[in-house]
Amino acid sequence: MKTLRSSLILLSGLLLFSCSLNYDEQVNSEGVVPEFIFTNTRFTRYENKNRTMELEAEKLEQYKSDSASFAKNAVFTTWKNDGSIDTKGSCVLLSINTTDKIYTLFNDIILKNEGQNVEIHAQNLRWDGKSEQLVSGSNDTVHIKKDNLELEGSGFSASGVSQSFHFSKTVHGTITENQEKGTEGQ
Repeated sequence: MKTLRSSLILLSGLLLFSCSLNYDEQVNSEGVVPEFIFTNTRFTRYENKNRTMELEAEKLEQYKSDSASFAKNAVFTTWKNDGSIDTKGSCVLLSINTTDKIYTLFNDIILKNEGQNVEIHAQNLRWDGKSEQLVSGSNDTVHIKKDNLELEGSGFSASGVSQSFHFSKTVHGTITENQEKGTEGQ
């Protein structure tokens, strides 16, 4: 019993003296606490006097230290240089990194690209604005509608440069042919 008590006293002494917390260091709260919080907001971005993007959100938080913003219940639109709508979309959560041009969308995502007549539904997508790549998680299901084609699969990736998309895992879907009078059998 005496040995156990001595061991406990020695152990507690080691723990007490080996503690290296530095209480003089201040915690950088810029990465933890938002610089701005906006509620029920609309944010519009202009480049060269042309509207390029509009974001509406129930809540938008902006952080100073890492150029990050987070939006809740986001609805957004992007425009082409000629002023026509490029893409419309919505999601429950949106993470924006303006420095790296990385946009991560979560939950009930709907994207509609007007020029390509494509509609995408997903739960998890990541857009890299520098490489123009849109990807899902390897096991996440993505649903696509384009013209007479409707597909659903996982391991989705799309390229804005080549305007193509790819599924790396199981895919299923339908192609609907519209047959007009006089064109049967063509």
